[in-house]
Amino acid sequence: MYALFLIFCLSLSSLVAASELNVMSINTEWLWTPHDHQVDGGRYNKGDMSAKDYHKEISFYASVIQNQSIDILAVSEIENAIVADDLAKAFGSSWKAYFKQGRDTATGQDVAILSKLESVLGSLTDFGFPSGQLSGFFDKKKRLSKVVGVQFWLGSNSSSRKKKVGVITAHFLSKRKDNLKKSRNRQRQAHALVKAMSQFIQEVDYLIVLGDFNDFIDSKTLFILMNKYALNSAEPAELKTKKRRSWRIDHILYHQLKLKKFKTIDLKQYSDHDAVFASFDN
Repeated sequence: MYALFLIFCLSLSSLVAASELNVMSINTEWLWTPHDHQVDGGRYNKGDMSAKDYHKEISFYASVIQNQSIDILAVSEIENAIVADDLAKAFGSSWKAYFKQGRDTATGQDVAILSKLESVLGSLTDFGFPSGQLSGFFDKKKRLSKVVGVQFWLGSNSSSRKKKVGVITAHFLSKRKDNLKKSRNRQRQAHALVKAMSQFIQEVDYLIVLGDFNDFIDSKTLFILMNKYALNSAEPAELKTKKRRSWRIDHILYHQLKLKKFKTIDLKQYSDHDAVFASFDN
């Protein structure tokens, strides 16, 4: 009798654990591979790293992912698909990288999504690199140059219980040497990203939009991102007010999930950004 009770408890804890979803966003700050014999970025780049430094940094990110039991990771400021694949290999055999070549030829920077979850067949997309406008037909457009989306299955192997989570990451225009023009272009990019959300929102049970949006939680950029589909921010409520404003520019936004925990993680000497982490119940 005791043995049956123990088995029941273990099964129950397994079901509880399976409902937890841990996600993270990392800006890797110019993670360029030395193994492709070229340097992406026609106007701005920091050049290739040495092989030793490259693999040391890859290993560091692998340790962060393993220590936090991450299920889904968004990365920005990587050079290309080689870097995304090298990260996935370092994370473990169950991990896979999802990458679409971006359009930013000036910096060569790209984004990717990595996960150990089963992806929905054919869901990987760049959404056609949508563009956004601020004030209607006569406003100039700003196109997203770095965006990736993919859908994943959540739940048990029973098809009646499995649900889909759509995950989208993008990297917006830099906030360095900021001015009104750059700020308005980030707002246009936010409208473009909302268009990308529109392609996923009817197909999934949950939505996560995360990455380096280069703007603060109380900015117009984040308002645009969160407004149409009533996305929530994983950032603690007390940091969203003007009085206790957070200066964080990397964000995790979500729809329909239940937030359990949010935190930041120091990436030490490897990045000028902290990683942002959120744990959800689904």
